[in-house]
Amino acid sequence: MPGAIDKRRGMMVHIKSYAKINLSLDVGGVMENCMHPVDMIMQQTTLCDDVIVDVQESGEGKADFDIILKTDSAKIPTDAGNIAFRAAELMIDEYKRRKPEAAKQDESKTVCIYIEKHIPVAAGLAGGSGNAAAVLHALNTIWDLDLSLEELCSLGARLGSDVPFCVMGEAKENHIVPRKVKDDALSASCARARGTGTDLKPILPLSAHILIAKPAIEVSTGEVYRGIDSCEIPERPNNDLLEEALNMHSAKKAVGEMINVLENYTLQAYSEVGKLKNLMKEKMTGALHVLMSGSGPSVFAIFDDELAAIEGYKLIKSQGYEVHLCRAK
Repeated sequence: MPGAIDKRRGMMVHIKSYAKINLSLDVGGVMENCMHPVDMIMQQTTLCDDVIVDVQESGEGKADFDIILKTDSAKIPTDAGNIAFRAAELMIDEYKRRKPEAAKQDESKTVCIYIEKHIPVAAGLAGGSGNAAAVLHALNTIWDLDLSLEELCSLGARLGSDVPFCVMGEAKENHIVPRKVKDDALSASCARARGTGTDLKPILPLSAHILIAKPAIEVSTGEVYRGIDSCEIPERPNNDLLEEALNMHSAKKAVGEMINVLENYTLQAYSEVGKLKNLMKEKMTGALHVLMSGSGPSVFAIFDDELAAIEGYKLIKSQGYEVHLCRAK
């Protein structure tokens, strides 16, 4: 990972990009835009990637900004196929719109992005969305664009439905972001999301130890949302009750409404996910709850006891799964 911020230039920013889990997830029937409306509660965890954004001189005579994205992971693209790259393109356009003269002077420069991955890729944890949110925050800070948190969330919604929540959570936990962004009422590590997932209401976060495990497969989110329409859904979360329980700091009361309806498709279509969830439920007796995150394939367990979480980590690790121990806060 690149070194410390270059204080002489003041053009490098390091943002922590956090994984999210879905404490609940409900979906409605497909809409005219071919998307499903959701009602879900998302929680940020301390598992995170490191995103470094640096604006560097790159020579005279260039017609426009360059973007260079590098990463330590061979699993993610380094071009416009990466949502973080597209976030940089969006912010360059915003820079030109808000500060045309300054942007004109800077167009010979290169936006350099480095992503050190710790969050599993394609795992239902919003790792890519968080990386994109980090780029939005970093360039808002570097170029002093004075974008509010609401404006950053709106830009994020143009990139993906999970990006606005990641923008909110990163504002809460990263001290490098502008004070007015960090102190905004939308700055939160837990939120209820409705509609396309971008209508967000901050709520009080869960405080617990979290174990996240992932089988060695990937799951297509599009496939899961298409498949859920033909599934019987015997149980749905009551998100009003879950929101109330979280706001009362009652984890044990909350777990009763922690339901992810997408499990009805993914656990049947991908037996490895069902096998992992069953293992965690049966063998980790100290867990308060076990649930799939997003469309999968990651499965997480909630603990109020750290030693029980550590024992669970050792158990799942011994079975050959990728596993991470973190916190929700």
